[in-house]
Amino acid sequence: MEVAVAGVDGGGLDDLFGLALIGRLRSDPTQWLMWNRAWAQDDVWERRKDIVSRLDDFRKGGTVVRCAEPTQDIMEIADLLEQVKDAGLFPASAAIGLDAQNIAALVDELARRGFTAEQMVAVQQGFRLTGAIKGTERKLKDGTLIHAGQALMDWCVGNAKAEARGNAVLITKQVSGSAKIDPLVAGFNAVVLMSRNPEAEGSFDAGAMIV
Repeated sequence: MEVAVAGVDGGGLDDLFGLALIGRLRSDPTQWLMWNRAWAQDDVWERRKDIVSRLDDFRKGGTVVRCAEPTQDIMEIADLLEQVKDAGLFPASAAIGLDAQNIAALVDELARRGFTAEQMVAVQQGFRLTGAIKGTERKLKDGTLIHAGQALMDWCVGNAKAEARGNAVLITKQVSGSAKIDPLVAGFNAVVLMSRNPEAEGSFDAGAMIV
């Protein structure tokens, strides 16, 4: 692995908190690998009865974590990002792409762990994600973006409803509903950063990071 970036999308307490990691292969810089995970507060199980059985299945598969206490999602996401940082894989700037809403607690925790303001960047949402959406489709089609084959992401993609506005494509929570597409949007946020052709701060030992 040559370099990695992360994307985060956090909604309200009845949403999923999505994380995506995209790595670029040293042997073939056109080849990207993506992995996702999501966290959910108890509120999701209480307020979104229609998706509880799905979430329980994803929990069994390890792609959704039900938070036992309110800060579990923040701390575990920060743990994973710190693991990548310590491996020297993140770039010095634009390493973590964030939806600017509902991420203040995560930014505070990452700053406490030594992440810089330059590494944490807000990714503009709405129609400004059009390039990432279309770029993701293209790389999936030609096989240069390989995902982890997670049932969670199959579900999220199935929930995503694209809305065309001129030449732009919007995939929004308002269109798709809450607690359904956050890990996918996190993936788009990561694609935005990887598309900038970043360079890692240090060398990466694939055995040093276990997710």
